[in-house]
Amino acid sequence: MASSSMLLSLCLIIAAAISTSSVVYADSIQGCGGFVEASSSLIKSRTASDAKLDYSHITVELRTVDGLVKDSTQCAPNGYYFIPVYDKGSFIIKIKGPEGWSWDPDKVPVVIDSSGCNTNADINFQFTGFTISGRVLGAVGGESCSSKDGGPSDVEVELLSMTDHIISSALTTSLGAYVFTNIIPGKYKLRASHINLKVESRGSLEVDLGFGNTIVDDIFFVPGYNIRGSVVAQGNPILGVHLYLYSDDIIEMDCPHDSGNAPRPNALCHAISDADGMFTFSNVPCGSYELLPYYKGENKIFDVSPPSMLVFVEHHHVIVPQTFQV
Repeated sequence: MASSSMLLSLCLIIAAAISTSSVVYADSIQGCGGFVEASSSLIKSRTASDAKLDYSHITVELRTVDGLVKDSTQCAPNGYYFIPVYDKGSFIIKIKGPEGWSWDPDKVPVVIDSSGCNTNADINFQFTGFTISGRVLGAVGGESCSSKDGGPSDVEVELLSMTDHIISSALTTSLGAYVFTNIIPGKYKLRASHINLKVESRGSLEVDLGFGNTIVDDIFFVPGYNIRGSVVAQGNPILGVHLYLYSDDIIEMDCPHDSGNAPRPNALCHAISDADGMFTFSNVPCGSYELLPYYKGENKIFDVSPPSMLVFVEHHHVIVPQTFQV
């Protein structure tokens, strides 16, 4: 009987020790948690047909201050997340969602010490908007164009409300792409312009953004670019020098092409230097070209140097770097 009592007492002591050990271990684990939720503007923009919001595809990361990912977790469908942290110190909590979604904030610095992660306060992230993207295309002449799917940079594209209030504006990249971020669902209009380029619109300028990112059709187009150059004689500008433009892979262009005195047939365009010695070819698509000069006085044909010049047009105006000399 005594041995049974001793055995029972021993079991109780061991159980208490295990329980105490578990409590101490659980209490030693700190963690960062909170919620991910949609902003009030996004909530208001939702329609009855939109699917219920599910945040389980959102990832929250624990990073060092240098950006190294130490741990990560997926959010629960309702947006709750929790990341256990086993070390004390300074860290970054960063949210990662689908590409094109905007967050406020997108990361939060935290301190983990004996009082918990940021004193155990929730670290919440708000989902605030989507992305509208598109591109402005430029004219392409042929295979010699180095950027056949590209367009001009620095075209200003504006996103307008249906009452013409400017919501956002963006400049196109070197490939002609533009993007508007943090946009709530709704109906909008687009407008594009450039200080030195003609930008045409082809198609509807209205955009209907649903509950997700959208890519705009290629509705903006630049029909061509300028080639400008100059002709001088002993440093003085020369009026009346004829310039002809040729290409190996372009058959026709929308420009003056009187080739009566052209050095060789099949000239695409024709220009004449003005009183300042300047000449301009307009609406030239992206591609590779050859420029040939021709100058005839009253009774004499003058040599012009260089006798020809290669010009490469990308998605911007071109100023011929070398001057023609009569």
